[in-house]
Amino acid sequence: MKVTKDTAEQFISRIVDSVAGSKLDEDLEEFTTISTMTAAELAVEIEHLFAGDYQEPAFEMDETNLAILELMTYESRRKQIILEHKAAGLTLEEAKEAYEEGKRQLVRQELNISEEE
Repeated sequence: MKVTKDTAEQFISRIVDSVAGSKLDEDLEEFTTISTMTAAELAVEIEHLFAGDYQEPAFEMDETNLAILELMTYESRRKQIILEHKAAGLTLEEAKEAYEEGKRQLVRQELNISEEE
């Protein structure tokens, strides 16, 4: 999410006024409240973040993220892929298995794993 300085400043009250949550204190074996920064500390942090000229970096995605997106796209098409397999003559169970095999193939390809492994 792209955040402007005004937007960041508006979040100060929401952050300070909200419950920050808790964490497990293993020594006490109980959850303890996490303290948040004060409004003044957050205002200083925002000033530091927006002090310089902002230049949006060129967006590049590495191979791992591209592979994740490809798998997410494949999974988002699950019903369509299964129906295509059914249209090709497979039973519903065979079509579902073919879908799963397609997913396994994509994972193997991205992780450079042979089918024998």
